[in-house]
Amino acid sequence: MKILNKISSLALLLPMFAMLSSCSEDHADYTPAQTVDGPQVFFHSSNATKLSVTDAENAFTIQMNRLESTESANYILKIEGEEDALKLFNIPSVAVFEGNATSTTLSCVANTQEMEYDKEYVVSISLSDEISTPYGSSSLKLAITRPAPWKSLGKGKFSEAFLGEAGVYSDVEIQQNDLEPNRFRLVDPYWEILGDIAVDKYLEFVILPKGYDFKGTILDAEYVIFNDYNTGQWNSNYEYDIYALHPYRFGMTLDKWAYNVVMEYQENGLPGEVSLAPYFYIFELNGGWNNTTSNTISILFPGYVKADYSASLEYAGIFTDKEGKVYATGMLDLGPDATDVKAIVMPADADAAAVADAIAAGELEGTEVKAGRIEIPFNAEELGGNNFQIIAVVMSEGAVKTVATTNFEYFGGGKNPWQSIGKGYYTDDILSSGWGLPPVTYEVEILEHDENPGLYRLVNPYNNKVYPAEYTQLFAEELGNSLAPEGYNLEVNAMDVEGVYIQPQALGLDFGDGEWAFATMGGFYLANDNPFDMVKEYGYLGSVVEGVIKFPVLGYKDQQGEVRAYQGVYYEGANGPYYSALNGKVEIVLPGANAFARNMAKAKANSTKRGTIKKSCSGIKVDNKRINPLNRTIDAYATPNF
Repeated sequence: MKILNKISSLALLLPMFAMLSSCSEDHADYTPAQTVDGPQVFFHSSNATKLSVTDAENAFTIQMNRLESTESANYILKIEGEEDALKLFNIPSVAVFEGNATSTTLSCVANTQEMEYDKEYVVSISLSDEISTPYGSSSLKLAITRPAPWKSLGKGKFSEAFLGEAGVYSDVEIQQNDLEPNRFRLVDPYWEILGDIAVDKYLEFVILPKGYDFKGTILDAEYVIFNDYNTGQWNSNYEYDIYALHPYRFGMTLDKWAYNVVMEYQENGLPGEVSLAPYFYIFELNGGWNNTTSNTISILFPGYVKADYSASLEYAGIFTDKEGKVYATGMLDLGPDATDVKAIVMPADADAAAVADAIAAGELEGTEVKAGRIEIPFNAEELGGNNFQIIAVVMSEGAVKTVATTNFEYFGGGKNPWQSIGKGYYTDDILSSGWGLPPVTYEVEILEHDENPGLYRLVNPYNNKVYPAEYTQLFAEELGNSLAPEGYNLEVNAMDVEGVYIQPQALGLDFGDGEWAFATMGGFYLANDNPFDMVKEYGYLGSVVEGVIKFPVLGYKDQQGEVRAYQGVYYEGANGPYYSALNGKVEIVLPGANAFARNMAKAKANSTKRGTIKKSCSGIKVDNKRINPLNRTIDAYATPNF
């Protein structure tokens, strides 16, 4: 309070000193301001300095004033700026004042068609000293932009399985084009995955409606096309780019659009989920483009909650009722939104997706089922053969959402020719090397065919219950995939102990690009009608030595000219064949084999090997990701180079 009082007292004294000073005879001479001559023209303070123009509204005005207003007059203006900017704007070079008017406006027009979106163009307009006034602004600097016609829809979700992880979503802003409502773009979609190394800011795509005539092709669904996008991700000498997948790039046909579609719409008319299946291309510093793989991108729009139509199915045996009717039984797990589900038994080689479409269209009759134990009637004689599958189809509003399958065998009243001979050991170098992991050895049950001794089956070698837990967990973390369902056995033909092969067969694995199928190189050539004796003579068939089945290790040159090992080929749906078993370690130890102890030790050693492939070879994506198939695609011949 004392300090405040002192300040207040001082404040009271200041006017007194001012009065005493003004009464003094020793004061300075007063010089009045000079009179300003001329029209005294100036730019009004209400003029905006930042302007936005559009194709629809490309005109703007500038207000000017003057103090002298006795007669009409024209005043010259000086317009300056970058040459490209001056060409884009029609700004009058003369300010015209009519009569005794003290104000006027300059009507200006922007050539928006030639302006780049979101680029700022700067133009300055000024008056000469002779006509301006010190009491107003003698110049005006304009920053003019043509904003991109995009409006934000808010935050959606983005998931990608190649550089990121399938099923793991990050937030992403989604914008819609004002002029083309079917055009959308994602803002920095790879920020969460790659950080600030992502090169392109926008991933832009257009939804083409069903029935649209796209260059002579009538579309049968809401397909999506999208712009090139450079992720900026580097791996050794490679830079990854997304390239649009459609029939007029890289010779693709319409069926390759399977995952470039609108999965579901919302009630507000906006998409709910959009699925994209880009090809990730690698730009090599020494030139050339290489296709790595196609993976699905999932985009969830703001306000959309993705329904859970998931389904998994396991075979549970055969049931025969009192009347002799036969049922295939299974255990069915369903997501909370999977409420419309039908199941049917079909031959094992039936196309499950085509069956699902036929059920949805009413062309096939399925049995309505719910989660838990299901019983599906079937007639084995009508279907033919001994190998079948249960197909469960989840639908919503008549559209197929999910298809789950499980395989089984049924021999009617006859004896099952496949008999267990005990537990053996299998070294997987197919799935493991396909994802850049070391081979892994583990225990499997092995069956032998009664009527064809030497024809073996490995029971469910890629099912979660059999495949090593540490690898299964890794795949689940990386892919959100549960590996192969039960019923996918691996058959090995060792009826000739010096001519062993694995014929092309499905493994039950599907990571989004189609079901995996595998064959040893001998099985591949035999499937392409090459004579058994010739394939054997040239060393493509395996052998059984002391109860251990081995296959020949072959070699191919990668893009660096380095020789890489392989033992067979694998397919992903219609894609392939690709070199497989890249460590040359596929091996089977039959029950009771002399090498049992040796392979037990190897199994334990292999099971502890985890982690990254050390070598940065062409086609390998390190850190436990999948190998680039294209760099190891087998030539399109069916006959070996004998």
